[in-house]
Amino acid sequence: MRAPEPGDGHGAGALVAGYRPWLDGIRAVAVLMVVVQHMMGATRLNLGFTGVGIFFGLSGYLITSLLLDERADRGSVSLSRFYLRRAARLVPALLLVLAVCDLVFLAQGDLTPLRGSIPAATYTTNYVQVLDDDFVKAYGPTWSLAVEEHFYVLWPLALLWMVRRGGLRLALRLTLVACLASLSWRIVLAVLHAPPILLSVGSLERADALLYGCAAAIALRLGWRPRRWVVWLGIAVIGASTAVFNAEPYPVLIVSSAVIGVASAAVVVGMDYAAPTWMRQVLSWRPVVFIGVISYGIYLWHGPLMRIVQNATETGRAWRLLAALLAIAVAALSYRFVEAPIRAAVRRRTGRVRASAPDRDPADGRTTTQVAEPDAG
Repeated sequence: MRAPEPGDGHGAGALVAGYRPWLDGIRAVAVLMVVVQHMMGATRLNLGFTGVGIFFGLSGYLITSLLLDERADRGSVSLSRFYLRRAARLVPALLLVLAVCDLVFLAQGDLTPLRGSIPAATYTTNYVQVLDDDFVKAYGPTWSLAVEEHFYVLWPLALLWMVRRGGLRLALRLTLVACLASLSWRIVLAVLHAPPILLSVGSLERADALLYGCAAAIALRLGWRPRRWVVWLGIAVIGASTAVFNAEPYPVLIVSSAVIGVASAAVVVGMDYAAPTWMRQVLSWRPVVFIGVISYGIYLWHGPLMRIVQNATETGRAWRLLAALLAIAVAALSYRFVEAPIRAAVRRRTGRVRASAPDRDPADGRTTTQVAEPDAG
């Protein structure tokens, strides 16, 4: 299913559906921001924090869209199928990274990262880091996976309850209330002098980063459509955020999640409905899309590989670039031989394959019979 282009004859009320390559382009931008941050180390720009915020906004938008669209199409949502698809998307790649990298760490005699693999595997890294910021080594970036996994477990239940009780309008109001509650909770934590890291990595504390994307998806189904200035403002705010939110005083920790959450939601929804054609084309360029398709693997592999390569070489700062390039290669192999086959099998089992809805696999260009839907992971 082709998503409508601006001005291509679709009415203003039409919902964009199906696979949109520019969303994978956004993923590519976000993961490259994170990897470049870890390559550069401490700098004046906080690319990594902002890149994770973009991932959060995109996840909230897509998960909510998939749930609401399934409910509209089928009259209900099978939560068992939803959770099975999420597990197939997230768990195999994570377990592969932990198994392979822990074996390499053992071979190198570097035992410190092994303890971090336990919270990584159990999606508790974020709160383990709150208790001991030095406990998780090499697998530190998995804190954001914990935040998203907790969201995936709770949000479908909350969303479907709100829609059943009062429809989309109530769902939108309560979602925005939850955003305000997350912001208010960070203020309370700051007043109580809670550990600053809790405001940065806690699941409840970062909930609004995802919920603004959720709110945008609900608003679209109530008839709202963004104007082009929304895209440009979102891009400007994200760009400024990399420089403004580069420290950890309480005022920054209080507002940064909300600001980046709103801006990320604006960019994501704007790309679907208001972005200039050339901007979509840039994000839909095949190499960019490919990086987006394997972005989950890149995010998982780049941290432990940086430590592995550093342990094995004496190349100075150049080892970070080597590890980043290696992460892209390994992520591509993981996607081709582990992630994609497992996800395809689970989609067949859960009824997500429809011969009447051909789609093009952005990773290799082949026509498939997967249902034309965006990847929410």
